[in-house]
Amino acid sequence: MNFMNELDIIRILVALGGTAIGTYYDIFNKKNVPDRFLYAFLAVALLINIFDYTQFVARLPMAILIVSFLYIMYRIGQLGGADVFILAAIYSALPTIASPLLAQPQIPDYFGLPSIFPILSISVFIFSIAIISKNLPSAIEKTLKGKVKFTLPQIAQSILLLAAYSFTIYLFLQGPIKISLLNTIFVTFVMFLVIFFVLYKDFVTQQMIKWKAARAVETEDVIALEALDSKFVAKYKLNRLVTEKQLKIMLRLGRKWPVLDLPMFLPYVFMALVVYLLIGDPLLYYF
Repeated sequence: MNFMNELDIIRILVALGGTAIGTYYDIFNKKNVPDRFLYAFLAVALLINIFDYTQFVARLPMAILIVSFLYIMYRIGQLGGADVFILAAIYSALPTIASPLLAQPQIPDYFGLPSIFPILSISVFIFSIAIISKNLPSAIEKTLKGKVKFTLPQIAQSILLLAAYSFTIYLFLQGPIKISLLNTIFVTFVMFLVIFFVLYKDFVTQQMIKWKAARAVETEDVIALEALDSKFVAKYKLNRLVTEKQLKIMLRLGRKWPVLDLPMFLPYVFMALVVYLLIGDPLLYYF
């Protein structure tokens, strides 16, 4: 075993171990991952690159763009701060994996994508399946009862997506570039996920809302501003992510607030990391 192989194993163990600990806190500590652990995980992950920084530096510009996007998602209440830290630490510990444990990708990685990109993509894919599995039965039931109404823009977007999907599949079936049955099934399933969230995003959000007294709200909580009067939101300049400054305003107003009980995301990041270690980037395979 040479030094680089040993270093690769250390990278994998640090990424897996840190993500596993973060996932444990997410599940068993009321979705509260300690700041000290997050800083320590990121610091250790960065220090590994002292021994070989080649891959880390080569993929850093794209990784910075992705992490910046994730930070914006955090600031608007779409992602937890711990999720951003963990994903950044995973990249720092494991910028890429040259040899997945089970299979070698069939397509060369021409773009040199950082590990954070496929791991995030797989996480979102599995997370979306979990959200739909939980909400689909009640969504269908309430739609049939007329309790869920679709807006004209939602219907128009869904029709456009279906048209684009149908045209793309037709081109592959009739053109020189063929698409396999498994790829067709995968693309169809992804399209189903996208259309579901176009039509039922508001419904899913409503299922997550819990009305809490101001004293029960904490910093880093996410407020469902769409459940409040728009003039009231504008008057007090409220944001989705609760900061210490906003919490003081909320306590002074002394009313109940619609807090989003966002589902855990780190368990899906951990599952995605395992998939990435086993097969690498799924997009680099023919099916």
